[in-house]
Amino acid sequence: MIRKIASGVVLTGILSSNVLAYDTAKAEAFNKVFSHVTQEHAAKSKLMIDSDEALKMLREKKKFVFLDIRTPGEMAVLGLKTDNRLEIPLEHLFEKKNLDRLPTDRPIIIVCHSGSRAKMAVMNLKMIGFKNTRVMKNGMVGLAQGDNPKNAPLK
Repeated sequence: MIRKIASGVVLTGILSSNVLAYDTAKAEAFNKVFSHVTQEHAAKSKLMIDSDEALKMLREKKKFVFLDIRTPGEMAVLGLKTDNRLEIPLEHLFEKKNLDRLPTDRPIIIVCHSGSRAKMAVMNLKMIGFKNTRVMKNGMVGLAQGDNPKNAPLK
């Protein structure tokens, strides 16, 4: 009986310590970012860019980078063909050698298939200092939907 009680106490202690444990440093970093996100700030946010704006930037030859974070397989099926693109799959994005490839002097528009991975990437890049990053709204799908003779960059 004592053995069962002791085992129960130990098990309860282990389970409760795991439930209460979290990375306080990361929590503080997230708090630094999200404590400024009021309703007004969120409404004015330039986190997302739509296809019309991105294609206009291409037509006007604005200096920016499309960062394609899709898998190599996705890129092989449908790829960005602009000169201002970087292709770094999300799984390798936060490696030092790849972070060193990212420009700090011009905007970065992050593209994935639908925008979900790009949102994660942008939030984390902003937390480590890449403030001029935006998400391509609806990803490659949105970019393809906005591509038409009126919006397409001239060659």
